[in-house]
Amino acid sequence: MKRFVLPILVLVVFMFESIFVNFVAMASPWRDWILSPHFVVVVLAFMSVYYHPKQAMLYGIILGFMYDIAFTDVLGVYALGLPAVCYIVSKLMKIFQQNMLIVICMSLLAVAIIEFYVYGINSIINISDMTIGRFLQERFYATIILNAIFALIFAFPLQRCFQYFAKFIDER
Repeated sequence: MKRFVLPILVLVVFMFESIFVNFVAMASPWRDWILSPHFVVVVLAFMSVYYHPKQAMLYGIILGFMYDIAFTDVLGVYALGLPAVCYIVSKLMKIFQQNMLIVICMSLLAVAIIEFYVYGINSIINISDMTIGRFLQERFYATIILNAIFALIFAFPLQRCFQYFAKFIDER
């Protein structure tokens, strides 16, 4: 039973993102900004640090394909981006100390990398005509603030959860 908890947790976060977009991000006070929740990216960053980087990359591939199928017009953008971000976070954490503030900053860096990566791909293939200034003003800053709030609220529960799963795996 314990082995199903982690996939269910990640799936619930994935579904919460789309619910959040439909009910909160589209509300009238937020219409001036494009709020893009990347809660799964934050969870994968924490998983890369506190659980296992290869497992996080596997979840990144699976969830990336789910993102691509559900939310984007181009298949493979998130399926390549999410595991790459997990890899970058895991390698950067070998340089930095593993305290909560650094992990939150790394998760926000992961969100920033994904945002710029997707913006770049969409600009290259002419899906988006948004200028970099407009992207920063309308989407990027609001997205970073939103995901920072999520990371601050759920940092300790995610840390405890992934440390528990890491201990559970070590005991087997």
